[in-house]
Amino acid sequence: MRRRTLIRAAVATTLAPAGILTAAGAASAAGPPHAQAADLEGLDVSNNQLGIDYARVAAEGRQFVIVKAGGCQLVEGPYTSSSYPGHVDGARAAGLRVGHYWLSGDFLGPTAAADYFVDHLHDYRTGDVLALDVEVLDDSTRLWNDADVSAWFNRVRERVGSYVPWFYISTGALRAGTWTATIAAGAHLWAASWGANDGTWPGAPDLGGHYPDWAAHQYTSVGSAGGGSPVDINRARSWAFDLTEPTDPPSGGDPLPKTSTEQDGVPGAVMWKRTQNWLRIESGYTGPIDGVPGPNTYAALQRNMRNWGYTGPIDGVPGTNTWAAVQRLAAQNGYTGPIDGVMGPNSWRGFSHFINQDRWN
Repeated sequence: MRRRTLIRAAVATTLAPAGILTAAGAASAAGPPHAQAADLEGLDVSNNQLGIDYARVAAEGRQFVIVKAGGCQLVEGPYTSSSYPGHVDGARAAGLRVGHYWLSGDFLGPTAAADYFVDHLHDYRTGDVLALDVEVLDDSTRLWNDADVSAWFNRVRERVGSYVPWFYISTGALRAGTWTATIAAGAHLWAASWGANDGTWPGAPDLGGHYPDWAAHQYTSVGSAGGGSPVDINRARSWAFDLTEPTDPPSGGDPLPKTSTEQDGVPGAVMWKRTQNWLRIESGYTGPIDGVPGPNTYAALQRNMRNWGYTGPIDGVPGTNTWAAVQRLAAQNGYTGPIDGVMGPNSWRGFSHFINQDRWN
């Protein structure tokens, strides 16, 4: 996004709440006619992109549009973007998936910002993306942190129920922070990383291990779509449009003990309990914290290992490629052996040094 607000007075219009449609018919109307397992292409728009022909966007093969609803980065206070309803209506009429995004800022707290956003949604339907754009623009001076971001997503969920949450942030800002609470809130990552910014996809964004995986990637700000240019173009995984729920903490309330695997190199139940809790927080694991790894544990591990070079299937059957990625993680935590996909005591020691961090208690 990264464009300053151009016409502040025009942007800061206020719309009466249009209501939230949750009936089954409305939910089905929100999706595109060509859902598929492959990655999807789409765009995000604001007041900077007027006059886009959304029927042409669909004909070009794009499948979703994420529209700026408003923000709180201006000293004048929160606002609704003047172009928001028209973009939503145009995209909806063309059969495109629709999303609504809010720009964070200094001039409203996360809970109040979430309330304002929900109160001013235009034609929201269950299955639409509800996104938070976290960057510093215009009059704002501070990037929202993990507590701010998670509070916004959790408040939106309180207001609308299960929904499709996207967390927009540059990969540089992502790697500079810790997002444990945001991950636990169930937010899909919408990563901004433009590469050469020449309109072509530069490959997967570098998350540096700070998020389990990316759901959507804004890969250029100089694309064209529907007769409009410049336009931000995005690639999204098919699962980026799945409804999510926050993850639950382990039962009992007591912190998990540290694993002795860090000293003896022998994986056991405590190590796997801590691993399951880590994967619960970061990678969508929803099974029991019982220290008995199975397909669900391993599938969540494989999802997380995408950030460490794993490129195989998410099938819950770990092999050499899975364990080589685990060794890359371990190498950041004291392991100095080969990256050969053969786990031994030294590999487990390095991995357990990571797992013993207090944040996975």
